[in-house]
Amino acid sequence: MVWFLAFCAVLVSPVILIFGVPLAVGIGTELVEAGAGPILAVLMTSTVATLLVRRQPVRTFAKTMLRSATSGRDTKRLIAGTAARQAAKSIS
Repeated sequence: MVWFLAFCAVLVSPVILIFGVPLAVGIGTELVEAGAGPILAVLMTSTVATLLVRRQPVRTFAKTMLRSATSGRDTKRLIAGTAARQAAKSIS
């Protein structure tokens, strides 16, 4: 029985390839013509971006870029200085 199913799969697979590829191309062009091109572009680029972010070197680079350049104790001093400059601008 298994040999029979394997034989049928071997016979049917070229037919699926011959008709499946043009069908997939046709469906793709119909979607683009229907206005789904930008949506598909966003979905594909987000997939690529997700795959890139999952890689360890890129993730480490992103963490170092997003990490704050100041330590916690300097933050209060910087906020106070910024608030003082904003107050001086609003008064004058």
